[in-house]
Amino acid sequence: MFTDVNLLSIIVFTPFVAAALALLLGRRAGRATGALMVIAAFIAFVAALKIYLGGGAPPLNARWIEGMNIFFALRCDPFGLFFALLVSGIGTLVGIYSCSYIPKLDPARVGRYYAALIAFMGAMLGIALSDDLILLFVFWEITSITSFMLIGFWYEKEDARHGALTALLVTALGGLAMMVGFVLVGVLTGTFSISELQNSAALQQTLTASALFTPAMLLILAGAFTKSAQWPFHFWLPGAMVAPTPVSTYLHAATMVKAGIFLTGRMLPVFGDNSYWTPIVATIGLLTFFLGAYQSFHETDLKAILARTTVSTLGLVMFIYGVKLADQDALQILNHAAYKGSLFLIAGIIEHATHTRDIRELGGLRAKMPITFVLCAVAGLSMAGLPPFFGFVAKESLYGALLHAHVHWSVIAVCVVSNAFIFAVSWKIILGVFCGSASEKAEHAHEAGVGLWFSPGVLVMIVIGLGLAAVTHFTQDLVNALSSKADAEAHAALIPSLSHPGPLLLSLATIGLGTTIYLFRDRVGAVQIALRDAIPTMQRIWDRLIETITAGAVGYSSRWQNGSLHWYFTAVWIFTIGLTVYALWRLGFTMADVPMVLDAPSYALGLCVLLILAVITVVRSNTRLGAAIAVTATGYLTALLFVVYRSPDIVLTQILIETVSTIFFLLIVFFMPQFRRDKIAPPVRLMNIVVSCAVGLCMAGLVLLVTNPRFRETKNLAADYLERSLADTGGTNVVNVIIVDFRATDTTGEITVLVLVGLLVFGLLRSRRRPA
Repeated sequence: MFTDVNLLSIIVFTPFVAAALALLLGRRAGRATGALMVIAAFIAFVAALKIYLGGGAPPLNARWIEGMNIFFALRCDPFGLFFALLVSGIGTLVGIYSCSYIPKLDPARVGRYYAALIAFMGAMLGIALSDDLILLFVFWEITSITSFMLIGFWYEKEDARHGALTALLVTALGGLAMMVGFVLVGVLTGTFSISELQNSAALQQTLTASALFTPAMLLILAGAFTKSAQWPFHFWLPGAMVAPTPVSTYLHAATMVKAGIFLTGRMLPVFGDNSYWTPIVATIGLLTFFLGAYQSFHETDLKAILARTTVSTLGLVMFIYGVKLADQDALQILNHAAYKGSLFLIAGIIEHATHTRDIRELGGLRAKMPITFVLCAVAGLSMAGLPPFFGFVAKESLYGALLHAHVHWSVIAVCVVSNAFIFAVSWKIILGVFCGSASEKAEHAHEAGVGLWFSPGVLVMIVIGLGLAAVTHFTQDLVNALSSKADAEAHAALIPSLSHPGPLLLSLATIGLGTTIYLFRDRVGAVQIALRDAIPTMQRIWDRLIETITAGAVGYSSRWQNGSLHWYFTAVWIFTIGLTVYALWRLGFTMADVPMVLDAPSYALGLCVLLILAVITVVRSNTRLGAAIAVTATGYLTALLFVVYRSPDIVLTQILIETVSTIFFLLIVFFMPQFRRDKIAPPVRLMNIVVSCAVGLCMAGLVLLVTNPRFRETKNLAADYLERSLADTGGTNVVNVIIVDFRATDTTGEITVLVLVGLLVFGLLRSRRRPA
């Protein structure tokens, strides 16, 4: 018997296990791999349903990263459980549909497809049940990666690659911003627990009192806005419609794009009191609501039309969070998932039967595809908000909530106009695809098999069932129980109240305006296309921005990486000098801090003179052989300086390096072409002199600073080492302790040098030329 904690783990981890199996077995199983998705999704759905019917489950809270207060924490509050049921339930239906939809392709490719789709499902379940911000971010990024793979499934096509890359860039950039916001919240409050942040007044007060409260909110909202395709990031979603229909249904109608509004619902109790919350979230949401509905009307691709209306609904839910009508969230999300999921699947059936999604090439499919027509009609009428379907209940409830909250009339007017465009789009789909004279494409169409229409059929039954159940309190009680607001009181009824006719009047206005838009669709469409061509779209602005960044990067790299070793060394040394000077200036160090005392013996000064002469010989040499020998001389003279200061270990290392380097240089010089002096222009020669002198002075200054007694340890190191050797390290041989423990960094460096010397010697011995 599974415990409730086991069920939480099963919900999240079962899909990832199934994804790994799909990747391993896909090469042999091919399309049959889809059964793994159906099984994994169904197991997660049953587990989530058991928790819901059982009244909940205790949270799972395991320490993940010690010292950072990060936990692998899962919980199943009603809103998270609602999303888990939504993800796993629709995942089961999409898996069944996908088994019949995916064509016969290379089995390994099909296996990768299902592995990515199932892993995406697991990530969404993780987002729904996470109770730790960092854990949520991990699952969040998994959805971005897997959706990139799924959108680009038809990678042979340019538009698929472009759509996948755009979606990844937009959502990943937003995710990075969101992560910074999460870190700010965790640093300010000392916890990443979502439930603690939502329920603790002390933590909320601490967060509110911080100057970083608003920046943290804006960063988190950036992640939510990009993920849920809010303006101005709304353009990536229609571009993602190049993915296979099951992917479009699952990722972009029912689950992934709702992750942003899910996060916004989670953060409403935390940031809702911020003075910028309503102006930003409500404005962006309302603008997205209208823009998506408006743009959907002039689209001609079925999936593009549905994508635009999805953007519109996402904006609607974001708007209700902005005006703090969270009672409405579960109602609107469930309504959209039901009718939009079925419409996307129906669009795939139509494309499968006619080999096109262009609504201008479709028409008269009703006779050829009667079952699909009935399913599309019900789902479309629900999207239009007509009774007795669930969409009518949701729309009436929205209007009632807006009127009850005394929202400004201009905002309500925008909502009515937006819904009117969606109403017109619904009729455009139903009548444009299935009614009228049969098109050439319709002549060869055929009804889909049960494997394709079963899944949209189930969703259509939900649309009908929840609509009719609204005659009682069942639908209302259900959506209120699943809302992110603990005491939600959304009113959901099929029969309008005559004592409060406001919502009904707004619905009638929506129907009247929507009918007008549809009747004058040619004129409205012409005006929309003219405006679209005159005003740059966000997609064009984004593409131009990416092109500009790419061109700048190419131009910069082509000038920086120009193949000139002279330029590379010059740039590196200039940067090093500038950084060193800036650091010394910031720390307040000057050469006045360094006592200039020449206490070296005469033979050491002689070595320095020889070292200077050797360096001059390197620069002035006319042959590579002479320069190599002079460089070797500088190395050995430096080793003699270490002898003066009694550092035998460093002397040994230096001699080894110089010996091997000399042999290496001479082998290379043997194969080099004839040495020719470069003709250096006077300005370049002057720059070389300035940079060289600056580097020399910089290095000399650093050496003098680090050898300054002010920075050296003044205590008796010998006594200190002897005292600490046994107590701190347990070592009885003080020499070994000094080498291995107290001076471990120096020892590691010397060992590394000796290993490199050994490797060079080994390489040189193996590089001996063989006789021809």
